[in-house]
Amino acid sequence: MLLTVAHATGDNQRWALQVRFDQTLKRTQLVGLGIMNFLASGTLDASHLKRIDFSYVQVPSSTVAFRQEIEIPSNVIKTERTIKVHTPTFEESPDSADLYGFCGMVLPAQEEHFGASYVSGEFRIYENLTFLHRIDDKLVFKLPSDHPGHDQFEGCSGAPILNGAGIPIALVVGGCQETDEIYGLSLATYKVAIDIDVGLV
Repeated sequence: MLLTVAHATGDNQRWALQVRFDQTLKRTQLVGLGIMNFLASGTLDASHLKRIDFSYVQVPSSTVAFRQEIEIPSNVIKTERTIKVHTPTFEESPDSADLYGFCGMVLPAQEEHFGASYVSGEFRIYENLTFLHRIDDKLVFKLPSDHPGHDQFEGCSGAPILNGAGIPIALVVGGCQETDEIYGLSLATYKVAIDIDVGLV
């Protein structure tokens, strides 16, 4: 399963997973995913529906994706390694005694070089967050330092928030600059929906 947040994927868009740049064919290999699944909460008569900021889709089990370092403009692959696929139970609860972290590519930009378009950004790792409390389906974490501004987190939406053992327990959905907090959508809250989709319920 590919898990992310709905405000990053939008409605009824067809998505693909970029798995690697093929140096021989000189093009990016993609795996089609189709349209994401979305959730809403509401009353039984559907008179009141509230959109949940969560989206997910099944990924073919044979998929292997790579993180690559590519030299520009020669497009030579300097290094590559497979991207880890997490296997959480979605039963982990946050612990105020544990430390948490997440990462993402921020400040995205499109640049033109040598007649081609490239997407650039800065890879950031945020660690040593502490769990404060829960608000409905969101977990609230405290940054270890002052919030640097929302532009420094643009591109992190949907990133997994990992506990000290490297287990994802939430997805980044936002934050508060005034209180130096990061909000994460609790994965345990939507375990049943994921289990139904993969046929476990």
